[in-house]
Parts: sequence; C-alpha cells; structure tokens
Amino acid sequence: MEGREGVMMREKRLYEASLSGDVESLNQLLEEDKLALARVSLTCFNETPLHVASMLGHLEFAKAILSHKPDLVTKLDSQRRSPLHLASANGYVEMVKILLRVDTSMCLAHDVDGRTPLHVAAMKGEIDVLNELAQVNKEVIKYTFDRGETILHLCVIYNRFEALKRLLELCPDDDLVNAKDEHGNTILHTATSLKQMETIKYLLNRNGVRVNVVNANAFTALDITNHIPKDLKSMEIRDLLIEAGAQRGRDVPAPPPQSTVKLPVARPRSRGNRHLVKKQDMINWLEKRRDSLMVASTVIAAMAYQAGVNPPSGVWQEDKEGYHKAGTSILASRLPKWYLLFWVCNTASFVASLSTMFLLISGIPLKKRFIMWILMATMWVTMTFMALTYLASMFATLSDDHPEKWTAMAYIVIISVLVWLALIAIVFIIHTYRILKRIVIKCCGLCRRNGNEVAGQNV
Repeated sequence: MEGREGVMMREKRLYEASLSGDVESLNQLLEEDKLALARVSLTCFNETPLHVASMLGHLEFAKAILSHKPDLVTKLDSQRRSPLHLASANGYVEMVKILLRVDTSMCLAHDVDGRTPLHVAAMKGEIDVLNELAQVNKEVIKYTFDRGETILHLCVIYNRFEALKRLLELCPDDDLVNAKDEHGNTILHTATSLKQMETIKYLLNRNGVRVNVVNANAFTALDITNHIPKDLKSMEIRDLLIEAGAQRGRDVPAPPPQSTVKLPVARPRSRGNRHLVKKQDMINWLEKRRDSLMVASTVIAAMAYQAGVNPPSGVWQEDKEGYHKAGTSILASRLPKWYLLFWVCNTASFVASLSTMFLLISGIPLKKRFIMWILMATMWVTMTFMALTYLASMFATLSDDHPEKWTAMAYIVIISVLVWLALIAIVFIIHTYRILKRIVIKCCGLCRRNGNEVAGQNV
C-alpha cells in the first residue's frame, strides 16, 4: 500500500514539474524512480508531461523528457491530439521543430475531428508553424475532413487570410482552391456568405478560381449574395463577383457529359465586362428592389386605410335630424361629388397597393418581363389614384370664405396633379409599348417558323 502511495506521489510531482517546466525537479525524480516516465501511459492523467510542456511552451523541459523517452512524442490524449497538435495551436515554433526532429510522421496525425497539426496551425493563424509543418510534407495541405472541408475552408471559416495566402503559395493547386465541402461550397461560397471582402478580392484576382461553381443548392457565389443581410458590403461583393464573370446558378450552362470544358475562371476586372454587368443589373432590377417596393406598397396601403376610416374634414360628432348622423363623413354631406371621387380613388389606391404586395410575396419569378410590366402597372394605378385622392382631399379642405383665393389654390393643385399624372402616364406608355412590341415580334417569329414547317412538309 505504501508503495502504491509512493508511486502516486511521484506521478503528481512529475505533472507539477511539467506545469512549471522545472527540469531540475524532473531529473531529481528520475534519479529516484527511473521508471517514472515509463509509467506515464498507465496514469489517470489525460495528457502526458510532454503534452503539458508542449501546451505551455516549456522548451527545455520537453528536451529533457525526449532525451529520456522520445516515444512520448507519439502519445495521444483523449481527443487524439499529439504534443505536436498542442505546440502548433499555441504557435511555439521551436517546440514544433524539436518534436518534428524526433518523429516527422506526427505531422500526419489526426485528432477526433480529423485535424492534423497543420490544420490546427491554420485555424489559429500561426504562419511560422505552418511553414515548418508544410516543409515536412506538403501533401497534408490537401487532406480533407469527413465533411469534405479542406484546410482552405478552415482558413476562411476562422478568417485567417494570411494563412490562406501562405497555403496557396505553398500549394498553388487549382483543384484545391476550387474543392467543395459536403454541401458543395467552395471557399469562394464560404467567403461570400461570411462577407470576407479581403479574401474575396484576393480569390477573384487569382488565376484558376472558378466563380461559377454551383453548390448542392445550385447556388453560385453570386446567388449567395441574395441570401445574406443587405448592406453596402454585400452590394460591393456582388459587384465584384459580376465584374469577375460571375453568373447565377440558373444561368450557368450544365457541361455536356464527358466534356472537358472547364467552368469559367475568375479574371481581373476589365472594360469588357461592363456589358455583362449592365445586362445582369437589368435582369435583376426588381429582385434587388423587392424590399423597397414592399415597404412602399405597405406604407401606401396604410395611408389609404387611414384616409378611409378618417376622411378629409373628419366625421360628424353628433346626430342632427334631417341633416346627418354621428360618425358619417362631413365631406359626404358638404360635397357629395368630391366625396365620391375621394372614396373611389382611395379604394383603388388601397387595392392596387395590396395587389403589389401580393405579387412581391407570391414567389413569381420577377425577372419575367410580363410580370415586371404587371407589377409596374399596379404601381402606376396606385400612384395615379393616390394623386387623385390628394386632389379630392385638397378641394374638401379649401374654404369658401375667399373665393378668389380658393380659385387660385384650386388651379395650383389641379395643375400640379395633372403634371404628375402626365409624367407617370408617359413612363407607363413607354413600358407598355416595349412589352407589346416584344410580344408582336415573338408572335411574328412563331408564325414564320410554323409557315416554314408547313412549307417544308408540302415539299
């Protein structure tokens, strides 16, 4: 019993010495018990003294341990981490050199998450350690995890831009930079979703980065910009991607079977891409402004509702037999024709704004020109009748005490509203002309093709 207590006491002294890095205590302990290090694997402690020394950076203590028992460099803790993992994570370059000098194969060791010491160093952004490990075996850079993530994915996830750059300098492999995880995301997808501007600019200006790779959801990096919070940074990222030749997933042609054609690669921004930018902006004009249109139509609907329940001039507060009842519109009693105009225009504006909201949330693909025209038409109706509602409201609030002032104000209101209506009518007519012209051209082309087919059959 006393012997067992003595062994446990020496084990405790050994771990206390490893915590403080006391080489003298280690040597004294080994003089008392030459098997102290040999019994390490049988102790109840999770880490070996070399794990502790590597974690805390006790360089001389680690050298002393390795001089007595070098095979401790291969021992793993409960998370299957080697001393090299811990030294790499903490950026102890000299410790890493010593451990590699004993056994270089430990740079291939995986922990429970499949990470090698190189992966851990990249996650922590330890560039000097990363250089040491990569010199031993550059193939480790290409190792993937169970979910398909590469070391480059880790660099992006943990925002280690310098580590990413250094790894691509050490291993300039196009297949690596375009590798997908289990969800089909490349590092460009991941950097876009995390809004890492510096990483995105670096990748887009690097040869070999394919900007139109689609993930498991058939999304390209450009599609990702529609699913991240909208702000100035997301808009800038979107413009950078488009200028680099990015397309939406639905517009990327599927490569033919057994084809060797590669997906388009990122290229430096140039004047030749302006046409692509302009075309993409036209197609996605409504999609980019969906939120703004929704807010505008919601506000107009609220205004119309409020005007309907509380019309201009208010409502009568008490009953007056033979004249009016409490709660009815004063305008309806004083100017019934203007009240009818107000009621019709306000109702039309309310219904049109609700229709706009319905179209926006219905899921209809808004890039279709006919749908765009319908949405524009509903907004035109909304604004037109909102202007007429304002006109009726102004006439209802003008006083009869000074007819000359009333007439001047009426002319100002009428002219202003008419100018506004003329302006939006011109815009509406132009868009209607363009959509009708497109429909006629398509119909003529269809008739011509049908006529050629009939003629070919007769021949």
